[in-house]
Amino acid sequence: MQDNVLMPGDAAGNYDEKWTKTFDLKFLILWLFLFSVLLVWTIVSEPSLFHEFHFFQKTLIKLSVMMLLAFGGGLLCRHYCNTDEKGYITTSKNKWFKVNYTRKIQHFAAYLVPLLSPPTAPLGILPHLWESLFVLFMFLVLIKPIREVSTFFMLQFNSLDRVEDRPNTLKWIVLGNMLPGLFIITVFKQVFETCLNLPALASVVVLTVAIGDGLAEPVGTYLGKKKYVVPSWNLKNRYVRSYAGSACVYIAAVVFLVLFRDQFANPLEFWSAMILFPPIMTLSEAFAPHSMDTPIMMLIGFSLLFGICYIF
Repeated sequence: MQDNVLMPGDAAGNYDEKWTKTFDLKFLILWLFLFSVLLVWTIVSEPSLFHEFHFFQKTLIKLSVMMLLAFGGGLLCRHYCNTDEKGYITTSKNKWFKVNYTRKIQHFAAYLVPLLSPPTAPLGILPHLWESLFVLFMFLVLIKPIREVSTFFMLQFNSLDRVEDRPNTLKWIVLGNMLPGLFIITVFKQVFETCLNLPALASVVVLTVAIGDGLAEPVGTYLGKKKYVVPSWNLKNRYVRSYAGSACVYIAAVVFLVLFRDQFANPLEFWSAMILFPPIMTLSEAFAPHSMDTPIMMLIGFSLLFGICYIF
């Protein structure tokens, strides 16, 4: 592994390469493949879902909310940072405002907005998968040939494009974060619903990751004085994290366990979770590779809570 430590604001690359030779084309093909598989699966096993007009309507509304939040984050980036001739943000590690802050707006939205499902929403794994595919579509429209001809989509890309992740911003978000994260959420929501009859407890993990890990980066970047480094998932660079940022995960875990304490079947489950869940979630965030912390935290958090509730 190279001894190349990147601080927030340090540019690691650019977007000069032709888009057909990058992850963007692979992402387009992957999304179309997933759409085709899900379409056939639904037609064969649950065609009645296509008649759930309100489900798809509300899913599109959620998608619109997420895109508008990202658009607002992009406006903030443009207000405080300069852009190049193509519309990409230019910054430095010495500048107080960084894309690292607005990136978490999409982090919050992508994981929290889908939780806002009404009680009348269709049950089962297929509705969850369709929602996840819509969330991925929000990132699909940010591929290079679209964002570079549309200010609306470029602004959304600005809000998540950490310069220290370039040119892998979209690749790491999709492959290292959103795709595995959404899959893990979908599977474990079903597990908590069918095996434990405790569907609300799945929200503890999602909220801890979305809020705790979401706040970890801006808090750590702005307030964290004591730092440590972690590798990227491709092991080519190392990235800085802070103890103050990691503490956000611990605090969020405690807060959401307390808020959902009535969802536990008995006090032993709750107190076991209070003892084990916050420190283990904090350690999983602290040691996970850069841009892969979300799915790792979710996998560990869901497994831990399921184990506690299943045993006790």
